[in-house]
Amino acid sequence: MTEHQPDRVETMRLEDGRTLEWHTYGDPGGTPVLAMHGSPDSATIWRLAGTAASTVGVRLIAPNRPGFGGSTPKSGRSILDWVNDLDALTDHLGLTAFRLLAISGGSPYALACAWRHPDRVVRLGLLSVIAPLDVPGITSQASLPIRFTFLVARRLPILLRPMAAAMAGITRRDIDAAAERLIKLRPEADRVIIRRPDVMAVLKSNLPNQFKDPESMATEMRNAARPWGFRLSEVTVPTVIWQGGLDDVHTPDMAEYLNRELPKARLVYEPEYATFNFVDDLGDILATLVD
Repeated sequence: MTEHQPDRVETMRLEDGRTLEWHTYGDPGGTPVLAMHGSPDSATIWRLAGTAASTVGVRLIAPNRPGFGGSTPKSGRSILDWVNDLDALTDHLGLTAFRLLAISGGSPYALACAWRHPDRVVRLGLLSVIAPLDVPGITSQASLPIRFTFLVARRLPILLRPMAAAMAGITRRDIDAAAERLIKLRPEADRVIIRRPDVMAVLKSNLPNQFKDPESMATEMRNAARPWGFRLSEVTVPTVIWQGGLDDVHTPDMAEYLNRELPKARLVYEPEYATFNFVDDLGDILATLVD
């Protein structure tokens, strides 16, 4: 289900002159699902869902947020600013109704879109989510390096850019070393999946796109740590959350918090999964969204 799918990459010019890039996977005539990448990440990660999208009959549309892939950076952007970019894209594509799927740090951006457009977003899927980082104790289940990163984002955001620049430098110098560094941050359940040749190929192809602009990487972390700009209790779109019990990056506590706060949420909990274990379930996940 994860064999390589050719990217269809397109761009458009936004009103302020920036470029917005998006990738399309799966069935060109299928049910439209907009897929939000993580933080830092890029639309290339959704190549893993290409075959599943074709099988299920989904047109998977994966935009790059500002500063990732071929999308122009935007200084000082907020989570809600992204909804304006997404509006421009859906209007350009003629989509009056669509599903949303987000992974990891893409969750707040998808939730913001669902909050603003309950009339257009039919269903929302969240995979390995993050929750608002100012909730007391919300990061207690995370690994030490991840807790440190979240703490910096909340208390010392000035350090985020040099941290991001260091990772970007490693990626430019040695893609294999950068991949290994990221793998070491993942729980063992993830490492087994990531080291599969098909998944590793996508990961290495993704790295240059996700570590392209250190300031945009820092912006994503700052946005996650600040108030998101809307109340979760006001997101009325039917939502399914998929969460692994072994995930110490996006932890079960975070998924359970969102499940409690979102009025129409349902939690699918897999106790033996981390994040990348869901790669082989992408067909079922997409089918749930379009059912």
